[in-house]
Amino acid sequence: MQGSFFGERGLYYRVSEMRPDRPTIVLLHGLSGSSSVWVPYEKHLEGAYNILSLDLRGHGKSKRWSRYHDYDFQVFAEDVASLLRELGIETYLLVSHSFGTLVALHLLLQHSGAEKLLLFSPNYAVHRMLRSRLTRGILGIMTGLFSELPSIHWRGIQLDYSQLGYSGDWDRRRLYSDILNTGIRTYLHCLHHVYVFNRDDDWSHISVPTQIVHGALDSFIPIAHAIELSRIIPNAKFKMFGDANHMLVLNNFEEVARAIEDFASGKTT
Repeated sequence: MQGSFFGERGLYYRVSEMRPDRPTIVLLHGLSGSSSVWVPYEKHLEGAYNILSLDLRGHGKSKRWSRYHDYDFQVFAEDVASLLRELGIETYLLVSHSFGTLVALHLLLQHSGAEKLLLFSPNYAVHRMLRSRLTRGILGIMTGLFSELPSIHWRGIQLDYSQLGYSGDWDRRRLYSDILNTGIRTYLHCLHHVYVFNRDDDWSHISVPTQIVHGALDSFIPIAHAIELSRIIPNAKFKMFGDANHMLVLNNFEEVARAIEDFASGKTT
């Protein structure tokens, strides 16, 4: 995997050798994380697949943007689409986790190319949850204030998640490291976008084969939301990991890697 920076959109990314005889997998991470969460999967998969992983805008080594609307999901999707065009990637399997699933949704609605969609811990119907209904008002005020602050140009680093061990959903050490690395402004902007996103019917327009994987112990997004989503998306299948929480990409490497390989090869159940 070779790391590089796409200056046009301010994106850090890693890409394997791109061989025309191999399918391509594109990996999207979650809120306040980075593409470093996918490093074990890159090593595991790059012998059989072309791999592209990137730090979403405002995350990891990618450029930090200042204003709330810099983090609209449509802008995230255009970032990814622009990078795919830059690298000449026309068809791919799209794999996303948590916040990245909403980026994936907008990418599929706005651009062609994805042939399959794999969603881990999808952020579906978060606007209905009590946590979001109680906090999105104050979050809106805070994001408005942050948007008026001077522009920022710094970038973060790639955190080594292997040092954390097992990570609970509300693991304070991981949350502190992630938010500190991403920056409170970026974090709150993105979180508010998740909390106010209420176009649940948009998922019904996804036409590619889709696999949804959710942990039974997820305390961020109830598993009932993922089951409901699997009924809304045409051609969607649902799979539950009984011993997994929201951070299954960190904690359940073997199961997640197998799910990616099975879905890529058409072995989903």
